[in-house]
Formats: sequence, structure tokens, C-alpha cells
Amino acid sequence: MSFRTGIENLLGRHSGWLRDQRLALASHAAAVDRTGRHSADMLLEHGAQLVSLFGPEHGFDGAAGAGARVDHTRHAKYRIPVHSLYGAARKPTPEMLQGVDVIIVDFQNIPARCYTYLATMINIMSAAEEHGVQVIVADRPVPLPNSVDGPLLTKPFESFIAPARLPMAYGMTTGETARWIERYMGITPPLMVARMTGYRREEYPQDD
Repeated sequence: MSFRTGIENLLGRHSGWLRDQRLALASHAAAVDRTGRHSADMLLEHGAQLVSLFGPEHGFDGAAGAGARVDHTRHAKYRIPVHSLYGAARKPTPEMLQGVDVIIVDFQNIPARCYTYLATMINIMSAAEEHGVQVIVADRPVPLPNSVDGPLLTKPFESFIAPARLPMAYGMTTGETARWIERYMGITPPLMVARMTGYRREEYPQDD
């Protein structure tokens, strides 16, 4: 079986999840397929009703530096709002979610606790639960999926770069992380995961 990312399977075998839904996409510049097409382009090419975008640290287009504030804007190509989750707000507000039925989360992540995509996904799932918005996580492979290392976070040190009781390296893909948040943090929006196909964790090297 050839490898397919979650977004490819969402638009293929799970396209019914998107039918007649007003969609927002939380993503960034690294969310591309093997040909370099961005997830937003793929959604629009499939006729999806994409009404807004959400950008994490570095912004939806990846142009901002590490830790740099990112402002809300309007996408020049797609002509839809781009809501920043790394500026005045770090959690989607009711105004941002107005007119949205489903948020698709498609982050190419590194499973390290201090990478802020983890906190951003927790905040998206929390806001979606509060406002009755469906969440679909499009899964992707991660570097070093077999590495789990470092101490667990303890309560006094929680922050945006330490948002969950996980070891520093936690080895989970984005989809696996969403299910972990649901089960162990008790954040339970309507959640579906578009899984990868052809992904085998054991094919990745692991240090002894």
C-alpha cells in the first residue's frame, strides 16, 4: 500500500465528513502533500466550503519568526480571514468560530512538549468543545515516532510551551495526540481523526 497522509484520506475515503459543512483550516506552510500542494489548495480543489483559516506560531504562511506576534489578516489568494492563534488571542474566540461547522487541524509537528502546536491544538479542541464545533484532525508522520524521553511535566511549570503532562519527547503523531488530549485531559469536542495509510512506525530508526 502506498503512503497517504490524513488530508489525502480525508478528501478521498472520508469526503462525506465535509459534505455541506462550513470549514475552517488550522494549519501552516509545512502542511503539503508529496507534490507540494498545500492542504488549503487541496480542500478548495475538491470543492470544499472553506470559510476561514487559523494560523499557529510562525503564522499560516510560516513567515513569522519564532516567538514573533502574528496578527489577523485576510489571505491574498483565498480571500478569506486568517485568524492568528499566536497574537492577541491564543484560543479561538466565539467570533472566530461564528459560521464554522468544522475545524480541520493539519499540523506537521515534532512531538516535543515545548513546540507550541501542541498548546494550539489543545486550545482549538477546548474552544470547539465549548461552542459545539466539530474537529477533524488530519494525521501526519512525525520525526522520531519511537522516541519517548524526558521527565513528565509537573503542575507548577505549566505554560504555553508546557501545556500537558507529557514527557519532553512524547512520540505521538498529531492524530494520536488529539486522542490523548480527549482521553487524558478530558477535552472532548466532537472529534474525528483522518488516519494515514501505509504508515508504519517500525520503519523509523530508533536508538538503542
